[in-house]
Amino acid sequence: MWWRWCWLCLKMIYKLFCCTISLVFFCFNVLWFFCNLAIPWCTLTLVAICVASKFVKLQRSPNEKRLLSLLNTPDDWPNYWPIANRGAGYDAPENSQAAVKKCLARGYRNVLLDAGITACGEIVIANRLTLERAGLTGNLSHHTLHELQQLSITEQHPMGSQYDRESVSTLKQLADFLEEQNMPPTLFLHLQDTSALMIDQLQKFMAANETFTQRTVVISRSPLAIYQLRKLRPEIICGLWHESYLSLSILKSSTLITSIYGAILRNIIAPVIGISVVFLNKEEFNLHIGDLWRNVGVRPIVYMVNSPNEKRYFQKTMKTQYLTDSLRSEPHLLMKA
Repeated sequence: MWWRWCWLCLKMIYKLFCCTISLVFFCFNVLWFFCNLAIPWCTLTLVAICVASKFVKLQRSPNEKRLLSLLNTPDDWPNYWPIANRGAGYDAPENSQAAVKKCLARGYRNVLLDAGITACGEIVIANRLTLERAGLTGNLSHHTLHELQQLSITEQHPMGSQYDRESVSTLKQLADFLEEQNMPPTLFLHLQDTSALMIDQLQKFMAANETFTQRTVVISRSPLAIYQLRKLRPEIICGLWHESYLSLSILKSSTLITSIYGAILRNIIAPVIGISVVFLNKEEFNLHIGDLWRNVGVRPIVYMVNSPNEKRYFQKTMKTQYLTDSLRSEPHLLMKA
């Protein structure tokens, strides 16, 4: 009897072997067929990704009109171009209420501020540089709110003596401060932390503060963080902070790879996560790149632009808004001087 079982096992192994060989030959024939048709595998992969992205992409921000109203040209044309990085951190203590107040007093309404999260789960307006200047180590997430509010962010600034002592603000304190202003600014909130806790706390805060949400554009380096945030709150306007191509070694080796990477970023990632603005390095920006982003419905903004000549170039030739550390070097102010 045992020999019959052995015979059945051998037959099963033989059939399995034959099926495996058939599958290998089938795959080989398919590969040979596509190669003879000269269809690059990378093209097939991109087509598959494009098809898949149609099923997972988020709706473009329904607040396009609100975005245009936030960034639209005001009556005072020169003040439209600059976005004050960290509240124009060269002119006043960065990420401070005093810096925002100075921007508004000058007539500039576009302000970018950094946001991080503490060890106790509180969103604060600060970055790692603030800690380093105060002699603290590690990220904001390594310190509690009580520790951070013991610091004076004005003392470490070169022009800090001109301002009253100010501690690190929470997001709630910033929102209350902006609400008190006669003409609240358009706030670009740059997330320095993209953890799940940060996304959860931010979406809860913005859900409970509609007025703040209406005037805020959330900026992040992480497409995944933007996707998660907009999936929870589609009404939030978001932007992508794009690092320099030169920072990625693989992109230095080939113009083709750089082009493919840019196409994926613009035509797949941007529609999937539903961004409205993108921050690009000034050294890698030109009219063609600007048009490519505008064609997919995304407004390009360049960083960092501090020279008066560069500012004039982006105003007159590129017609693109820019991020700057100082508002004292605006061309129209120097021309008046």
